[in-house]
Amino acid sequence: MNHQIRIQSTLEQQSIAMEGRGKRRVSFLRKKRNGYIRQSSMPAQRLGRRANTKTYMLRRVIFLLAIVLTLSFIGKTVLSFFSAEYVSLELSGNMHYTDLQIYDALGKQLQNIVTDSEERTSNYLKENLSYIKDARVTKHVMKRLLTIEITEREAFAILRFDATANVHVKRSSSFFLVDSEGHVLKHIDRQEAGSLIPEQFRGMVVFKVKADEIPKVGTAIKMPEIVLGLKVLKTALLRERDLATQIKSIDASDSRKVKLQLDAFPVSIWLAADTIELGLHHIALFLKHRKTEVLKLIRESSVEVQPYLDARFQDTVYLGGLAESE
Repeated sequence: MNHQIRIQSTLEQQSIAMEGRGKRRVSFLRKKRNGYIRQSSMPAQRLGRRANTKTYMLRRVIFLLAIVLTLSFIGKTVLSFFSAEYVSLELSGNMHYTDLQIYDALGKQLQNIVTDSEERTSNYLKENLSYIKDARVTKHVMKRLLTIEITEREAFAILRFDATANVHVKRSSSFFLVDSEGHVLKHIDRQEAGSLIPEQFRGMVVFKVKADEIPKVGTAIKMPEIVLGLKVLKTALLRERDLATQIKSIDASDSRKVKLQLDAFPVSIWLAADTIELGLHHIALFLKHRKTEVLKLIRESSVEVQPYLDARFQDTVYLGGLAESE
């Protein structure tokens, strides 16, 4: 009996000890697991997210770059079919320039019919081809066709530039062709002109100008004497057509004494800038009624005498005096 009790107590003690060990083991594992969770799980989780985010962004950037490069390559390939060498021109209104000359001029600026603007192309033509006053450009992209309607400038007069007294090197006269707005169309070469104006330009009025610098072809001259001379000629063409056809040259260097020289009438005519229209009218009437008489006086006078007609005053024309030597 005592032996059984002793064995039972021993077993009870062993079971209690085992339960205590199990509890301690469980508590130890729980503490360890809890410590692991508290100390190690959160930092590892954060580091993993940062690495994944960077990898995702890098892949996204590479993907976007691949799309951009692919689209740019496709766009460049498509645009190459619309480059200048594949574009056809349809021109109208060009008289002084051939289609080939205009195409060659555009070839230096025109890159692609899709990207180049109509306004830029028009301005380029006007800046580089002096006779072109306006160019209306229309693009037909799918046809690869460029339609250009050209309005050209018309030659109106000739400018004769002589060096002033300030220039020490003697320079021969330079001749330029201009339109009614003073836009320089062409330089008349001395080999082409010789000592006189070429035959094709003989019927045009010559404006005499003294300046140290010669004008540039393709630009408009804003010199006061040129502006005034153009005004005189245009007024004569509008009001006194018969007189305008007789004008040979105009010297408007002095606005108080604008000098006109007529064909077959060796008399210098003086006008004032503020009475141009009235003066031209008086000169036209005078020549109509007294031209024969004046020519007779000139023939009877000595060689050194050069009469003039002064039409700078109201309702009066003076004949007489000695004009300054031209």
